[in-house]
Amino acid sequence: MFKLAKNISIYTLGNILNRSITFILVPLYTRVLVPADYGKLELVNSIGAILAILYGLLIETGYSRMFFKYKDPEWRKSLYFSGQVFNIFCCIIVGLFTFIYANEIANKILNFPEGIIFLKLITIITLLKVLTNIPMYNIRNREKASLFISINGAYLLLNTLLSIYFLVFRKLGVSGILYAQILSGIMELVALYYFTWDQFSFRFSFEGLKKMLAFSIFLVPSNISSFILNYSNRYFLSAYMDLKEVGLYSLGAKLAAVIPFLFTEPVKMAFSPYIYNIIDDPQKCKQQVADFSRIFFVGLAIVATLISLFAKEAIAIIASTNYSGSHSIVFFLSFSYLFMGLAGIIVNCIHISLKTWIVTLVWIFSAVINIVLNVLLIPKYGRMGASIATMISSLLIVILYFVAVHFVYPVNFSYSKFIYLSILTVTINIIAQYVDRYFNYALIIKIFLFISYIILIIVSNYFSKEEKHKAISLTKTWVRKHLIKKGSY
Repeated sequence: MFKLAKNISIYTLGNILNRSITFILVPLYTRVLVPADYGKLELVNSIGAILAILYGLLIETGYSRMFFKYKDPEWRKSLYFSGQVFNIFCCIIVGLFTFIYANEIANKILNFPEGIIFLKLITIITLLKVLTNIPMYNIRNREKASLFISINGAYLLLNTLLSIYFLVFRKLGVSGILYAQILSGIMELVALYYFTWDQFSFRFSFEGLKKMLAFSIFLVPSNISSFILNYSNRYFLSAYMDLKEVGLYSLGAKLAAVIPFLFTEPVKMAFSPYIYNIIDDPQKCKQQVADFSRIFFVGLAIVATLISLFAKEAIAIIASTNYSGSHSIVFFLSFSYLFMGLAGIIVNCIHISLKTWIVTLVWIFSAVINIVLNVLLIPKYGRMGASIATMISSLLIVILYFVAVHFVYPVNFSYSKFIYLSILTVTINIIAQYVDRYFNYALIIKIFLFISYIILIIVSNYFSKEEKHKAISLTKTWVRKHLIKKGSY
């Protein structure tokens, strides 16, 4: 577990460096761009999300799985090369299709004047990001922490500087943000190829490609369904409401997305290789999944509650008054990410069983439910309806994952503790919503609510006595080592 904790911290830092550009520049975006323009940016980014799935059929996931299944160095090198050749082929095919039919596509899904140029720019951006996937997975799989962090740090710095230049000095608006991503993406890809040059050989393996695709191909429908769940609401909001409503929803979603950005994604990056390395010991593997999922869920619940409780104050700080009201959806989206975070750990059991078609069925079913809920709720409730639809669909996914795991890779999960914590978390947040609406000095009351929430978790039986004693012991050791020792000087 110590090694896992170390890797989580590494990938958290790496993820911050790689993706924090979207958060660091939010105050700038929301002051330079009006909500309608911010909504355009989100619609364009959603196209990038779907193109990323189509470009390489998520072969990098198959590469990572086969990397740990087969230990031979030469075989791994052929996997790298074969996967990248396939990615390049897919990028050419899908990229050409997108450029040839840019007018028709843009007129249907980006119904605003700059839609065509935005579509072409996001196509190039996505192509570059897809080609970085296998090299980045290679670095992660080999646990090259310093290299991982260095490349992500360089990308962050370059992307930030270029974004500021194009947005502030050249005043190019959304186009400037996309130009910055293209230039920094080119440099990132060059750096990744340079540092992983010795990790592939010029030997194409049809057998390796077949094995990688056999794993990843069933994840494509589930990822498309994930796109529908997370991004389709922007299109429904644009169709039923307007681009301003899209912008307001997107800012609230950006704040809630701190949860996967800082916590869920880094943990998944570290946990999957960790758990794959011990699949030869099923008893240990299952126990690790059960214990870790319980600890991870409570940590994620605390973060989700913290963000939800103080969303109104956070948005007042980072955005102009044009974006007031965005905080109203953070409550529902935080819980959506809470459930998806738990699902991201549980799904490893399905991956271990190699029955990825189950993931496909779960996501397709949930995506259909999500579309139905969007159609029913958005016309009447706007962005609030979109967020409720997302939360319900996410809860459905985690429930179906639990059911599937019970049959394909049985794990003794602490179901009662998951239910208790979910009810407690929902209750605290509902109370906070009423406090925000009807009470003066809401900030002070919400601080008290958050402290009470932590206390209720600690005094419950969510943690065993042994875990509590161990936590107290580790805390005392840390205090003696760091605080008392420093105070002695």
